[in-house]
Amino acid sequence: MNAQAVGAPITRREGPAKVTGAARYAAEVPWDERAHGWIVTSTIARGRIRAIDTLAAADMPGVLTVLHHGNAPRLGEGAGFRDPDPNLLVLQDDRIPNTGWPVALVVAGTWEQARAAATAVVIDYEEHSYDVTFTPDHPHLYTPAEVNLHQHGEFSRGDIEGELARSAVLVDREYRTPEHHNTPMEPHAAIARWRDRRLDVVDSNQGAYSVASDLAKLFFLDPADVRVRSEHVGGGFGSKAATRPHVVLAAMAARVLDRPVRVVLTRPQMFGMTGYRPPTAQRIRLGAGPDGHLRGYDHLTATQTSTVFEYVEPAGVVGKVMYASDTLRIGHRVVALDVPTPRWMRAPGEAPGSFALESAMDELADACGLDPIELRRRNEPDVAPVSGLPFSSRRLLGCFDEGAARFGWAGRDPRPRLRRDGRWLVGTGTAAAT
Repeated sequence: MNAQAVGAPITRREGPAKVTGAARYAAEVPWDERAHGWIVTSTIARGRIRAIDTLAAADMPGVLTVLHHGNAPRLGEGAGFRDPDPNLLVLQDDRIPNTGWPVALVVAGTWEQARAAATAVVIDYEEHSYDVTFTPDHPHLYTPAEVNLHQHGEFSRGDIEGELARSAVLVDREYRTPEHHNTPMEPHAAIARWRDRRLDVVDSNQGAYSVASDLAKLFFLDPADVRVRSEHVGGGFGSKAATRPHVVLAAMAARVLDRPVRVVLTRPQMFGMTGYRPPTAQRIRLGAGPDGHLRGYDHLTATQTSTVFEYVEPAGVVGKVMYASDTLRIGHRVVALDVPTPRWMRAPGEAPGSFALESAMDELADACGLDPIELRRRNEPDVAPVSGLPFSSRRLLGCFDEGAARFGWAGRDPRPRLRRDGRWLVGTGTAAAT
């Protein structure tokens, strides 16, 4: 990067197009003869489809086809980011693993016609018992072999229980975070068309190459015969980092009809098909000497995944690089529930994990009678706490020094509920993250 560009008011290349409305998003591609698909989703949490009646829907104005597990083209397996993802094998069988699962696609000449016909699809379900409630003491919690992106979910060094027992100061707290959903301004959308055996797709995503690779596997194509474009993306936050069911359905319908088909997720549908940050319950135990030096750091995370695909939110990974401790233990537990599959959302693992760890560090600072920045300074590692490797760069203490100077940290009164701005209480605090 040009050093002169740092801090300079650089104009984004696509900025004027976006703010004037000239930028074209995936749903706005005006291909000739474009048809519109509307996804019908399950209304039960777990079970099977006994029967699906599409006759009334098929007879409605403008309807071109109604695809479901009984007539949809067969898909190839193995598609998914790093690991095969069964969520992409849409309309392949009668199984319902969670509410919001795609069970049919109605395709019509207009979006309104497809939406109207979707309400006429009648599905007879065989409902099964289900479990959708996450609790940190769920009886079916288990230890996963790995957490997100093949990271080790378990790590320990030293006698953690012994050091915690011998610590002069002990903080033992549980921190809970709710599930968080991405819901970017632009819903997930795609339009697909076939030319001979070549597939051309415009999709709202954060990784066109991986989407193209998945579509090649799903539709038995040479990767060179798949073209995926993502001209502009109206937000993603991780939910558009991998292939989602809407683009598979668009390509499937386009092949059946031999004409372009557009599929756009509704806002409610995004909650079930695009991933989310799962809830966490994190127990953190910090043991320290009277001087605040960490003798033991124990971080155990409980979270949920789906029965379709194992994704484990790696909240404990922040502890692998943040602070030095004589002993260390990081662990994750997960339970598979009848819920949509969680996936990436901005700083997966680090976001809820940093919240818990930094909250615990603040409580430890208070228990030790230390300034929160000074506590962090006393536990600054020389090398990465888990790997032992040197940091290529690490400016955390410099950031604390600069922030403290800018915000008048040295002169603050740390006691709560002292400062007001009208009816608002004004506090000061600090935290670190990775």
